[in-house]
Amino acid sequence: MTMHWWQQPRIQAWAWELWRYYSWRPGYQLTLTTAFPTAYVDMKNQRVVCNPEYPMPPQPEAQEVRDLPRDTRAFQLRYLESLIAHEAGHTHFSGALPPGLLGQLVNSIEDERMERLMARDFKELGALFGFAADVDAAHAVHASGQGGDVLYGCLFHRFTCRHPAWSFQPDGLDAVHWPEVRAVLEAAWNAPVYADVIVAAQWILNRLGVPKEAPKRGDLQRFLDVSLDGLPEIPEAEQEKGSGGDGAGVGSEKRPPLPVLDALPSPAAVKLMTTTAGYAQEMAPLLHPPVQPGRVHASRDRGRFRYDRYQRGAERVFEQRVEPTRPGPMHIRVAVDISGSMEGERLETARFLTFALRQAAQLAGVPMLAFGFDDETHALIEPETLFQTGLNRIAALTVCGGTTLAPTLKALWQPGLAGHSLTFVITDGSLSSQDYRACQALRAGHTGLVVPILLVDAPSILQAYQEAFGQCVSAAELPSLLPKVLAFLRALRA
Repeated sequence: MTMHWWQQPRIQAWAWELWRYYSWRPGYQLTLTTAFPTAYVDMKNQRVVCNPEYPMPPQPEAQEVRDLPRDTRAFQLRYLESLIAHEAGHTHFSGALPPGLLGQLVNSIEDERMERLMARDFKELGALFGFAADVDAAHAVHASGQGGDVLYGCLFHRFTCRHPAWSFQPDGLDAVHWPEVRAVLEAAWNAPVYADVIVAAQWILNRLGVPKEAPKRGDLQRFLDVSLDGLPEIPEAEQEKGSGGDGAGVGSEKRPPLPVLDALPSPAAVKLMTTTAGYAQEMAPLLHPPVQPGRVHASRDRGRFRYDRYQRGAERVFEQRVEPTRPGPMHIRVAVDISGSMEGERLETARFLTFALRQAAQLAGVPMLAFGFDDETHALIEPETLFQTGLNRIAALTVCGGTTLAPTLKALWQPGLAGHSLTFVITDGSLSSQDYRACQALRAGHTGLVVPILLVDAPSILQAYQEAFGQCVSAAELPSLLPKVLAFLRALRA
């Protein structure tokens, strides 16, 4: 049976961590499923369900959706996060819905009130909820335009109240009531408690002459949380993909950090992985300083008494054990030349080596930073960069401009990382005399080891880099370079 993309463990784990972050309710059960059009939270049974495949906004309305990702998967992930945060907000601020049309109106008002409160507590949600509102507005405009009766306007106005191009244009028989209903509606969005929302919804229905026992309307329900009345069963295979915890509710465990989902491997990264994996595995154990093994030696007065030595009349009759010496932490920093002279085989070599270093550092548990340099400095891997995101950036390297190294070294050496520092400079070109002097000044203030890897066989360039940094590794072709790099790392451990 084929697994849906949202059933992958990394997606499930990310969604669950999002729920924990926004709700702080680890006792709930989260299920991703396409069995429902949007999402719902059942607070009585502590269950939340979200549809991870909400449809992309249609054209031409999609052009009015701000910050719309071009990639369908990126869109679905962003909209899914908005659903999870939205349902989490209901557990913080909302109560039980009344039945019928009154419940739908309360739901549409409360959705906006609750999202405003969530955006107050989670600053990143303002833009996320605005994006989701644009998406819902696009679907609504595509299906029905910007008109309708006042009850529909209460929902549509929520989606478009901040949009620069769309706004509700009442065209029903009750249009005359829109100004005063709008005033009550917008006041309810800022109401301090949920009970005020119910009062406002009752006033609106009464003002429009609609009985509070009126049944639900289908044109409203498709943009609201899924009704809990008569819910169909979730497919068994998708129930198993739900996540849950043992916590009792808010505050039962420390709120986790906001999770970030790593990128999927790009086609270029997948291609590089197949060629660099073996080399990275060879390199990984060499990125740690060597462990001094434990040993046992004879002592006059410390350790375990040895009777056999005493019988022999030995001067040192005790046996003392010395524990292995564990090295301190270490980290890798890489500056890779992406100037115009690197085009072609040299750039491929630089990509290969930087990519393999990233893989090896991951295998070894060693932090790594990486910057590209031409006339400017380009961040590739920073302390917060996720693993696959960094690999994708390395795989996408292209050439441009001249060669200026000193500003990149300054940026590369600024982040404070624990332990010994090992810096690789992967390049093919000479620097200006001013740049060499600036690099020498920076090198004098840097305590770690710096190893230029020169992709040329040019004695003059090699000599200049040796004067600026010390020892170098040099080879013009990848097959010759790779064993030299491994030999150099082995020599460091000797």
